[in-house]
Order: sequence, then C-alpha cells, then structure tokens
Amino acid sequence: MKNHIRVNGRLLQTNKKFSALKLRQQEWIASLLRSKTITLILEHKRQLQRPEREQVLQETLIAIEQKGIWIPDCEVRRYFESRIQRYYKSYFKHQALSQDDSPSN
Repeated sequence: MKNHIRVNGRLLQTNKKFSALKLRQQEWIASLLRSKTITLILEHKRQLQRPEREQVLQETLIAIEQKGIWIPDCEVRRYFESRIQRYYKSYFKHQALSQDDSPSN
C-alpha cells in the first residue's frame, strides 16, 4: 500500500502508468491531445513552441481532471512528448499532399 493514497474515500494508485488506463480512457486522452495540437498548428502554421505545448498539456490535464480520470501529470506529459512529432509529421505530410493536388495555373 506504499503506492496508494486515500482521496475522498477512494484508494488511488500514485504510480499509475498511462498503459494502466482503460483503453477507452487512453483513446479519449490521445484524441484530445491530438485535436488540441492540430488546432494550434493550424492557427500558427508552424510547429508549436514550448509555451504553446504547455498550454495544450494544461488544457488536457484540466479536462482529464474534470472527467474524473486519475493519472499522474508526468505520465500524460511523457505520452504527449512521445507523440508530438507524429502529430507534426502527419500534419505537414497532409499539407504537402494537398499542395501537390492543387491545380497550378
């Protein structure tokens, strides 16, 4: 029980991993991070700087807390940092494909 604390009558695991979440929770968090990141990329038309990445992360952590999912912030941060390059690649690849498909006059 050294890795557990009692909060509001519930027993919470303090060293919980992202992979220990239910699949539905993992997918919800992943889609939330992706959509917020892509929205900011579209707005700025470039890769996000540190304050912008922190903004995405903080908004996501607030949404996770409101939904009642308990996971350490560092786990969500680790997951986000591991995925952000994939978000950039997919976005810029999509942009390159859409520019190639556009008719040139």
